[in-house]
Amino acid sequence: MAQNKRSIPEIRARMREIADEYEIEELHDLADETYRNSPVKRASRKSASLTPELAEKIRAFVAKNPKLHQRDVAQKFNVNPGRVSEALNNQV
Repeated sequence: MAQNKRSIPEIRARMREIADEYEIEELHDLADETYRNSPVKRASRKSASLTPELAEKIRAFVAKNPKLHQRDVAQKFNVNPGRVSEALNNQV
């Protein structure tokens, strides 16, 4: 497999040079198609932001329920397990 040596913008520029040199309009059109489309709609945030107050509630809950998995704690507080980890490691 060949290793990529040029970036997409470099390839696009080269395609335009070739299109101009050989008067190939289709290459201009193809170069135009190499731009990335903007996302139509981003997914909405599903979990709550981790505030210092919420982090304290999570720490208190885990202290009372030490055998629960972080994913279970995360579901209870509507956050992802990474936020629970941050709360437990005092990163908030």
